[in-house]
Amino acid sequence: MVITNNLSQASFRLRIDALREPLARRGVILDIHGRPRSIFLRRRLLRQSANFDAVILQRKLLDPIDIRLLRRHAKKFFFDVDDAVMFHSRPRGKIEEWRTRRRFRATAQSVDCVVAGNEYLADLFRAEGATATILPTVVDPAHYQVKSHVKTDRPALVWIGSKSTLPYLKQFSEALAGAARRVPGLRLITIADVPLSDPPLASEHIFWSESTESAALIRGDIGIAPTPQDRWTLGKCGFKIVQYMAAGLPVIASPVGANSEIIVPGETGYLPKNPTEWSDAIAELAGDVARRQSLGTAGRHRVEELFSIDRAADFWTKLLSGEITASTVDPTAIQPMA
Repeated sequence: MVITNNLSQASFRLRIDALREPLARRGVILDIHGRPRSIFLRRRLLRQSANFDAVILQRKLLDPIDIRLLRRHAKKFFFDVDDAVMFHSRPRGKIEEWRTRRRFRATAQSVDCVVAGNEYLADLFRAEGATATILPTVVDPAHYQVKSHVKTDRPALVWIGSKSTLPYLKQFSEALAGAARRVPGLRLITIADVPLSDPPLASEHIFWSESTESAALIRGDIGIAPTPQDRWTLGKCGFKIVQYMAAGLPVIASPVGANSEIIVPGETGYLPKNPTEWSDAIAELAGDVARRQSLGTAGRHRVEELFSIDRAADFWTKLLSGEITASTVDPTAIQPMA
């Protein structure tokens, strides 16, 4: 049984819902439930966990009373997380902060295993006594067209995201403007639900949809993921980077959180630390089509090996069956399943 707070949330769609069919082919059936708002219905659902082989609580921290009820009835209890849910992305009141910390600790101290999207998240749970392992957010490589790089006098950076992460791109305007001064014809393509206001270089906006994102991505030549560093962004799991690599694009990203776990510097992309390094990396790739192709090809292979839906389905199948446990998975490196 899977319990999630929001059936339309990207985290659920990417980490759970996308695995339904691959897991079913492996004999694992996901019975998915949205968390009821009614206390009566919620606690009835938690008691029903006794009827299943395991429960996956997806991303939502529960009240300690609900956690104890779930722990009492669930045969196995896993917590899947790809965001820093123990913090808030925006300031909250002291009572709300206390309530979140209380739920976080109750979950960490009750779960059999946390399946975290990156090492930072896993370590936060381990510090509270939880057993944790790493499973990055994955993609279906077949969903993505692969870029065939050609020489161009109008090289395009591409960024994919949403209204919530667009401020990260704006914070790196200086670096992008610096690159535009060095690279004639450089432009920016944004793929999101809203456009970027006052872009620092010539830009084009494409409104995101799942059916068109693949074609939109390969209109770019270089995927970018500028990310400021704070306790919330450290919990991000670099999904856009995996998308870029799936599309055969070289990637330039800030060395924050999972970004450094996904990118192999010099092989699939670069991890610049300051505006000058950002400008240097963009200028190099913009002027070297062979380099773009080489890094893009290596990135695509890395996705197929380590960040594919089949890899995640194999992982969950073995974890749920007890064939592997968190203690037998190397938590410091992302390795392909046997």
